[in-house]
Order: sequence, then structure tokens, then C-alpha cells
Amino acid sequence: MFRILLVFLFALSLHADEHLEKAAAYFHNEEYAKAFEIYEHCTHEAESAEAAYKLGWMYENGKGVSADHKKALVWYKKAAKWDLAKSNKEKVYEAVYSNMDPVGDEESTETLVQLVTGSFGLRAYYPNYAIVSYTDVVPNGDLTFQDPNVDPHYINTETKFQISLRADYMTEWFGFSQMWTGAYTQTSYWQIFINSSPFRETNYKPELFVTIPFYHKLDTIGMKAVSFGYKHSSNGQPVDTTKGRDPDNPNGPYIDSRSRSWNRLYARAYFQWQSFFAELTLWHRMEENIETDDNPDILDYYGHGSLELGYIHKKLLTRLTLRPSFHSGNFTGELEMSYPVPLSDNIFFFLQGFSGYGQSLIDYDHKVNQVGFGLSISR
Repeated sequence: MFRILLVFLFALSLHADEHLEKAAAYFHNEEYAKAFEIYEHCTHEAESAEAAYKLGWMYENGKGVSADHKKALVWYKKAAKWDLAKSNKEKVYEAVYSNMDPVGDEESTETLVQLVTGSFGLRAYYPNYAIVSYTDVVPNGDLTFQDPNVDPHYINTETKFQISLRADYMTEWFGFSQMWTGAYTQTSYWQIFINSSPFRETNYKPELFVTIPFYHKLDTIGMKAVSFGYKHSSNGQPVDTTKGRDPDNPNGPYIDSRSRSWNRLYARAYFQWQSFFAELTLWHRMEENIETDDNPDILDYYGHGSLELGYIHKKLLTRLTLRPSFHSGNFTGELEMSYPVPLSDNIFFFLQGFSGYGQSLIDYDHKVNQVGFGLSISR
């Protein structure tokens, strides 16, 4: 009897897969009405998360059925619930980010999914990477290692690595969706090539923000969502005010003090035009008491916002971040490129180029040109 039951269940699974393949063929050929009917049948027959996700997409975009964003959200929720039950998080996050437009080809779509998905409750936020980095000037840090006449001393080449994670929580307050996110990014600069291999600098960047997707309501300008958040940045060093500030730079950091920190509130808008992406961020620095402020002039170097541009071409992801300071005239640009290594689609060659200010907090007011190459495990 048990064997008969197994055979029966196996036959049902084959039958369900056959229906999904047929629906997928109709969907691919843009015969959405036919695909809708089969996908709806699959959700009743087998609680198919794939079918539920496709139904949500068709309701959202008015393909094969009249557009209905409330019904779309219902089906996206079912897709997430059924996928969680099957421990298949990738399609859950496809559902969460369902307002993204499809891109030109299958490989580009896979890159987009890698950009916005993770494999467990904590997901990648900014890229997680380790690179060997070279700067055109010897970077700052512990005064013990900054004297070039003392051995060991800092050199231009070091290892730089970053860990960046986020956790998301969905709500539906006030009649629309919100994604609440807690994120943490840590960037470390390791002078691994000198004796004793000291860590020169580590920057800690926790943040909290809420993202509100528009579900194609502003597609005429490609706007997909907005975020509002709070971000703290510091290097975890104690403040030393004993020597005061440089008389020639009264708004700079305290002399010989390594402490750097600041807090900001920000607003961010997300845009997409096929394989092109953009994030426009504006921030407001939270005021601090001048006596305890580590870096009063930091906005002269970081500016009041940034523009991040992204482009996907098959498996290649390119990001360019620009930070102008209109008040001081300082300008910063950072380029990052990633491409899967030959033996894995989840490990990437990672190239980073930087020119400007704020490459690390300790060097926020020093212009640095840097290039680095290594590996990343997220986009």
C-alpha cells in the first residue's frame, strides 16, 4: 500500500510539473490568458509558489487579466508563504521585489535576482568582498605605523574586506506596503603585507530604513520605490581632545585624534530603466556639540548626497557611485564591477576603483586614488 501511495504522489508531481511547463510556455510566448488559467489551476492543485508568483505578476501588470494590485499582493503573499514552507527563499525575494521590470535576457535576469536575493533570513546588503588594494598615497591610521622612518610602517598596498548584511520585515500599514530593514556594514583595512600585520582602520555602519515600493505607479519616470532612513558611521576610536584643533583648520578633526563619526538621516529614490538602475540619495547630518564633534567639516568632503548608477549586461554587474560636494567643490567617484568566476555563479571576480574623499573615515579629508581586485560572495 505504501509503495502504491508513493507511486501515486510521484505521478501527481509529474502531472503538476507538466502543467507548470505548459503554463511557462504560454507565459513565455505572451499568451497570458492561457497561462493564467493553468497557473490558477496549479495553485488549487498543489499550492505552487511559482504559479502564485506568476498570477501576482499578471494581476499587477494587467497581463491576461484586468490589473488589480490588491489581488496581486494576495498572490505574492501566498507565493512567499508556500516558498517559506519549502525553504525556497530565492523566489520569496523575487516576490518582495516584484515591482522590478524584466530585463533583456535570461542571464541578465539571473544577475538581477542575485542582486536582490539572499539564501537565508539575513541577506547581503552592499557587496561582501575581499580585495588586495593599492592607493597612490600611504594611508593614515595608528601614529605608531605612520612614520616612514620606523619599521614596520604603513605601505600603499593592503587588504580591504567588507561584510554587509540586512534583515527585512514587511508590513501593510495605511493601505500600502512597506519593507522595514535593519542593516550593518563593516569595512576593514588590513596592512597584511607588513610585519605584525595590523588592522589600519575599521569602519562600522549600522542603519535602519523603510522602503516603500510603488508597484509601477510611477513607471513613466522609471521610479520604483523610495526609502527613508538613519545611518551611523564611526571607526570605534576614542576621542583625544588634548591637543585641540589645528588653528589653520578649526573645523577639522582634533590633532592626533583617530576618532571619526557622524550620524545622518537620508531619503533615497530608486529608478530602473530595463538594465539600467539609479539610486539618488540625499542626506542631512544630525547636529553635534562642537566640543565632541570628531569631524565638523565632513560634509565638505562627503557632500550632501550621492548618485549610484548600475548596469547589468548578462552576468556582468557594473556600479558607479558619484558624491559631489557643491559647497566645497570636492568630488568623489567609485566604480565597482563583478562577474562570476568560471566554476561558480555565487562567487565573483570583484574590481574596485576609487578617486576622491571618504575612502575610509580616517582619511575622509584626504584625496585618495585607489584600485583593488579580489573576490566577492554577493553583489
